[in-house]
Amino acid sequence: MKRVTYVVTPHRGYFDPTERWCRENDLRFEAIHQIGLLEDGTVKALLEVAGTPPQVRSNVPDDLSRLVDRELSAEDGRTMLQLRYEPTDLNRRFIEPFHTTGVIVQYPIVYVDPDRSSLRTTVTGPDDDVQRLIESYRELAALTVEAVSNSLPSVDQRYDDLTERQQEVLEMAYEHGYYDDPRGATYEEIAAELDCSASSVGQILRRTESTLVSATVANRSHDSS
Repeated sequence: MKRVTYVVTPHRGYFDPTERWCRENDLRFEAIHQIGLLEDGTVKALLEVAGTPPQVRSNVPDDLSRLVDRELSAEDGRTMLQLRYEPTDLNRRFIEPFHTTGVIVQYPIVYVDPDRSSLRTTVTGPDDDVQRLIESYRELAALTVEAVSNSLPSVDQRYDDLTERQQEVLEMAYEHGYYDDPRGATYEEIAAELDCSASSVGQILRRTESTLVSATVANRSHDSS
């Protein structure tokens, strides 16, 4: 198993033409918190963007080309934009390796240079799958490998990497029996304790669970290899 951190910059300066349109209209992407292909061929992405929800809403018209739907939310001082859209061929080719290779993506994927859509990504997986992903990207973009490791982070290390807000919500959910069987609390009840919305609790828990489960599965695969 291998863990690789790399920065990838598309040759055209964007993964999707919409990114260029957004930059020209002062909408700045800061990180990708989730992205994937759906069965109907569309892409669903959860993006962290600069600005308040009203500012972002005014910069993303409902009739934007290939946009299927969008949803805005404010979470822990951050603005989150969830999009579902029809991808271009280039956009699809960047996303498909996350599904067709045995790699686990560590989110968030951070924009290190938004003006060129440069992204820093960390993936873990079997050596051959990681190499195949890297090679597929080199055909489409400039790619710089920043770090390579044969050791995988433990679940405890991944927990320490969570934000303070993620740890707070996770611990509150655990203390109130959300992970009991049957569940002892709902999103709404946890949100009431944290003075936030139920949707924010749901988004935070889903991303936190994804991070911790990925670490557990990756380390188990490493131990058995």
